[in-house]
Amino acid sequence: MGFFDKLFGGSKEKQSTTMVVEAPPCPHVVLVPRWDAASDIGITEKASRFVCEGCEQVFTPEEARALQASASDRLPEQVEEKSLEERLADE
Repeated sequence: MGFFDKLFGGSKEKQSTTMVVEAPPCPHVVLVPRWDAASDIGITEKASRFVCEGCEQVFTPEEARALQASASDRLPEQVEEKSLEERLADE
């Protein structure tokens, strides 16, 4: 048994506890257009596919339009922070 084993408890049985943490589902909010032809770059209507920036899943233009239309429904509500004036008025 070495010095570090004694110091850090290497001789003891190591307990392996594995925690499984599920990642929340990707809301697919940031969709980046991709084009097949260089002449079409910048024209969103001519994009051949859209790639989610968060999970890199690829969507057709029709799927991307549907996702963009319902983006606010999939995002959690954000709590608005009070301004400095409102916080001072509350005190």
